[in-house]
Amino acid sequence: MYKEKRYDIIFWDVDGTLLDFLRSERYALTDCLTHFGLPVSDEIVDTYSRINEACWKKLERGEVNRPWVLRHRFEELFDYLHIRDVDVAAFQERYQQKLGSVFYFQDNGKELLIKLKADFKQYVVTNGVESTQRMKIEGSGMGTLLEDFFISEDIGFDKPDSRFFEACLERIAEKEGTMPDLNRILIVGDSMTSDMEGGRRMGIDCCHYRKGSHFFINRGKEGPTYTIGNLWEVEKILWQDHPIKN
Repeated sequence: MYKEKRYDIIFWDVDGTLLDFLRSERYALTDCLTHFGLPVSDEIVDTYSRINEACWKKLERGEVNRPWVLRHRFEELFDYLHIRDVDVAAFQERYQQKLGSVFYFQDNGKELLIKLKADFKQYVVTNGVESTQRMKIEGSGMGTLLEDFFISEDIGFDKPDSRFFEACLERIAEKEGTMPDLNRILIVGDSMTSDMEGGRRMGIDCCHYRKGSHFFINRGKEGPTYTIGNLWEVEKILWQDHPIKN
């Protein structure tokens, strides 16, 4: 038996996939609440996390714009806390800076990127705030392991909008001199609404990262092409075995 690549390109999501976003979120919010003299508790952090996720889902569905998300999530939190005298813009600015200053790889993901670099072209596709995501990518060392990174705020469209992925493909084509084959690309992400739906719209195979779940190949059914519970299980997908012919 010998192994042959099934894909040539990997589109990696960042928050919730390569990096533990909830851990960074907790650090950043706790810092900001403390800095502004506001109460801090697990309940407050968890409440904000639910608010923040709901706001980004609305963005992914095209119901709101990015400035609304960045401001409303804190306005809703402060309403919940019955707080009226906080400078939301200043809070938001500090939060984004702190959020980008820390990074925690999931499943030893950096070592996986290093291992795959020799055989695959790897790109980041993320909906995060551009300044924050750039801090994470460069500070974590991912920048040296990737061919490039595509951030929705820079692209002008958010996942799962097909125009986001079309712009990514065009940038790759400009660099490589040829348009990538969609059948040779794999998207790996944790979000069903942005990553998996984005891939479905483009006809690109999708790998849903659901931490702790069982490895699964979805044959001929709706939904992600694959499901993995550990990032390293992507190796089962990237290669296919072939018998050696005599």
